[in-house]
Amino acid sequence: MKLAPELFAHLQQIHRRGLLIGGLAGGLCAISFPSLREQFYPAYLAAFLYWLGLSLGCLAVAMIHGMTGGAWGRMVRRVVEAGYETLPLMAILFLPLWFGAASIYDWADPDVVQHHAVLARKAGYLNLAGFHLRAIAYFAIWMIITWALNRSSPNEERDPDSLRARRLQRVSGLGFMAYGFTFTLAAVDWMMSLEPEWYSTMYALIQIAGQGVASLCFALLVVVQLRSFLPWSRTVTSVRLNDYGNLMLASVMFWAYCSFFQYLVIWSGNLPEENVWYVRRSQAGWQYLAISLILFHFAVPFLLLLSKKIKRDARQLSRIALLLLAMHYVDLDWTVVPGFQSDESAGPGIPFHWLNIATWVAIGGFWLAVFTWRLSIRIRLPIDDPELREGKQ
Repeated sequence: MKLAPELFAHLQQIHRRGLLIGGLAGGLCAISFPSLREQFYPAYLAAFLYWLGLSLGCLAVAMIHGMTGGAWGRMVRRVVEAGYETLPLMAILFLPLWFGAASIYDWADPDVVQHHAVLARKAGYLNLAGFHLRAIAYFAIWMIITWALNRSSPNEERDPDSLRARRLQRVSGLGFMAYGFTFTLAAVDWMMSLEPEWYSTMYALIQIAGQGVASLCFALLVVVQLRSFLPWSRTVTSVRLNDYGNLMLASVMFWAYCSFFQYLVIWSGNLPEENVWYVRRSQAGWQYLAISLILFHFAVPFLLLLSKKIKRDARQLSRIALLLLAMHYVDLDWTVVPGFQSDESAGPGIPFHWLNIATWVAIGGFWLAVFTWRLSIRIRLPIDDPELREGKQ
């Protein structure tokens, strides 16, 4: 397919700006770290999980398309491939959490474990050696999946039953199971263990659902921007946008279902060791974030995405996508940051520090730089598009 030369110039511009902004924000964070450790780690963990979620969400979307097929996935295939190829960067950006684990997690402090019966029982799993080894395993498995997907990525072949297509389907199926299993453990290690006395079997699934929402929204925004260039100017049609709107609607409903189901189970059980997680997030100002999630991560997008007219309008659909991407960070902040607060230290308002913005911008700048670099390479690869021609209506 013929690509507009202006597209590569546009991607190079974003690449350079991402490096510049990421470097400046990262340098500011590094300078401030020695005196702001307590504020740095909650902000960095939430920001890291946000951008990692986009990488893993793109990986999941690519595997879902590999298993199911469809024109909707062909349109964004190269975009999500560039998205999941940022995983090596995220492995590098995990290093502050790797070296700072002893300052982040109570279970990493031997003195705390020695005087805490619950932590002592979980010490066989929650320990620094296991934390580090599992982190290596997670990133290694995720990058192996990306390598296998790239080897089977759709090309100019027209036969849907070709050896390459069947291999992509197998790799996607096995990879999706591996992704679900490994991120379940990663969510326990990096997020849920902030409050090691508490646990939920729905916790990781909620995070996976949130990653799906965010990655679909991000891919949509990129494709809408690429619509100004060939070949997306011919392939991003109202039919394909409607398909994407339906996928966004389904992902929002799945996230809401998982979140409500966890709350319902814990509320009906009414056990102190379980409901403390929601109690902590429903007072001291956190209740307002919870209400905003109900309204703007579910109710408003749900009602808007019921409209076929809105789903076929690129501008309105993009606004919904931007709202959901913003609320995804609110969701992570509401989930992660209260885990750093003890009941005694919780103040009357939501703790917000400029490092919340600086860490998000720093990681995001580098992430976008790598994404645009990989996208400029991936879009050069040929891909057969007979299904896309079906959508030119």
